[in-house]
Amino acid sequence: MIRVANKGCVRRLGFRSMRAARTRNIVAVLAIALTTILFTSLFTIASSINYSFQQENFRQAGGDFHGTIKGLTWEQVEEMRTDPLIQEDFARLFVGMPVDPPFNKSHVEVSYLEPAAAPHYFCQPVEGTLPREGTDEAATDTRVLALLGVEPKVGAKFTISFYLDENTSSRKLVTRTFTLSGWWEYDSALVASNVLLPRSAAEELGAQGSGDPYSMTGEWNLDMMFKSDLQIEENILQILENHGYQHDDPQGENYLKIGVNWGYSGAQLSNSFDISTLIAIVVLLLLIIFTGYLIIYNVFQISVTNDIRFYGLLKTIGTTGKQIKRVVRQQALLLSLIGIPIGLLLGFVIGNKLTPVIMAQLSYKNAFVSFNPLIFIGAAVFALLTVFLSCARPGRMAAKVSPVEAVRYTEGGGPKKAGKREKVRKARSGASLPGMAWANLGRSRGKTVVTVISLTLAVVLAAITYTFSTGFDMNKYLAHKADVDFILGDAAYFQTSGGFRTADQAVPERIISDVSARSGVEESGRVYGGVSAIKQFVAEDWLRMGYGMYNPPEVVDEIVARTSRQPSGLLETGVQMYGMEDFPLSLLNVLEGDLAPLSDPSQKAIAAVYLSDDYNATQWGSNWARLGDTVTIRHITEMEYFYRDTGEIIEDVDAAIEGGRPWGERAKAYEDIDYTVCALVRIPNSIS
Repeated sequence: MIRVANKGCVRRLGFRSMRAARTRNIVAVLAIALTTILFTSLFTIASSINYSFQQENFRQAGGDFHGTIKGLTWEQVEEMRTDPLIQEDFARLFVGMPVDPPFNKSHVEVSYLEPAAAPHYFCQPVEGTLPREGTDEAATDTRVLALLGVEPKVGAKFTISFYLDENTSSRKLVTRTFTLSGWWEYDSALVASNVLLPRSAAEELGAQGSGDPYSMTGEWNLDMMFKSDLQIEENILQILENHGYQHDDPQGENYLKIGVNWGYSGAQLSNSFDISTLIAIVVLLLLIIFTGYLIIYNVFQISVTNDIRFYGLLKTIGTTGKQIKRVVRQQALLLSLIGIPIGLLLGFVIGNKLTPVIMAQLSYKNAFVSFNPLIFIGAAVFALLTVFLSCARPGRMAAKVSPVEAVRYTEGGGPKKAGKREKVRKARSGASLPGMAWANLGRSRGKTVVTVISLTLAVVLAAITYTFSTGFDMNKYLAHKADVDFILGDAAYFQTSGGFRTADQAVPERIISDVSARSGVEESGRVYGGVSAIKQFVAEDWLRMGYGMYNPPEVVDEIVARTSRQPSGLLETGVQMYGMEDFPLSLLNVLEGDLAPLSDPSQKAIAAVYLSDDYNATQWGSNWARLGDTVTIRHITEMEYFYRDTGEIIEDVDAAIEGGRPWGERAKAYEDIDYTVCALVRIPNSIS
């Protein structure tokens, strides 16, 4: 067998064959361009919608970093950031929070951010700069300045009071005056406003913290970005393992807290990914590819049919089937080099124009257009794959045809078999337009089926797009963030460190009556919270697990040692109790059991509350009570305080605290009530 260097000859044959059919080439280029437009516009719209969703989520999450390792020392920060899994990192030193008026209705955090972190926290100054090291400068947003009555002007002085060790009994009020180095516009979607200090000022204030394990004052967080947002939690856990830390056992050694940014679609997808999701994605992609395949396949099928005698003649001069396939593929590639760029450009323009329209249908106020290069790479790859799939069968047909069959080829029945007589049917009546149309469709049943399917799939894709754009329910999307239209409560209730603390936080009945009497209020209900001491009795392991999430083992040992213990061995600890009227009760997510007994005064029933994670999955380890359990709750009406070393009763608690002697507290007057757990529930964040 002799190999002949004829690739150049084959290329020239293919090129000249194309030049002889310019009209057909234009049709083929248009078909490829249309298919590419389909891919590009779909990818652009999908990518832009996803990008818009993520940007809105990031604002609610407080930043666009992938994940965080929390509660670090600076030495641990320097150690962690050397890990090769981290692509980008930035550290934050938390100082404190103002909660007194005028900030009782606003969540504000005072901290230091490394300069690279500012854009990720959406606090990049639009005027001025971040505070310079070694100065009294600070940067903040327009809302903080407005609450302080300060004009947003670089160089202005402002005084702010904030608490160190907020959320603890050791909290300390600090008042400082700063010079405004820069400011940015307030964004109402952000969970918190920031007051940014120089590192030296933040470290000096952080050192004044009490070191309380429940306080974040003086703690560093390391925020990280990885190559992908698909395995954020896995990457963080691997980093901990690489450096000898763990997140599984709060009571174990070297335990560290972590956070995963729930705003990333990839993180949400990997968290909820299952076989049904995979099947849905694969089916949708195959449907899109198949639609484009049918468009281009028809064009190449017609092209090969028209040139079938040409391919037969090539066979007579010794051209192999493999070389003929190469001719067809070469023509497809050359036409793709023209059609795909046109489709990419037009598809991107169409996608950009359609994105705001679709986002408006989804009730989103802001639409961001994604310029991700993967849009063009993906669309080009999909289009090229579709072209080569589409020309594969026509190429095989051209390669198989013999010179004799090529001469006798007819479109409807393929090559005529020698010696086979054709059947002639005589019409009983004259010709009609519908009859001729039907007969013409029957000449090539395969082509008719392909055409009908391609038209049908186009309608199916349009229906899917319409269903997606109109079927989005913003109320359901926001259900886990806002289950009601309006919440009336004391300003302190809406603070991160809020909740029910004192009886004067209750909304006055006259205000409730006034609101309820107004038109437009369809449903409403009160949520009650305990403001006196309420205790429960739990196993030591459970108590250790809870305190171990925020304390080292030696501190947990100390807490357990000073906790009152029942004769049964159970330990006394605090519990948060709620009372709810029918409407808020109807908003609870019932995991197990039935809420009906709660409305029956004759039954001592209670519902055990479980927590959920950022992806709305139940954390089954967040409560020890199970359905049917008997829970003893101690309602305390009077407490007494005593010195632990002598047991002496303390009359002046404030003096005892300042004296530094170890002291404790215990119930003096109380009532123990046994309740039966009738249900396991989750309380929506908005009413918890």
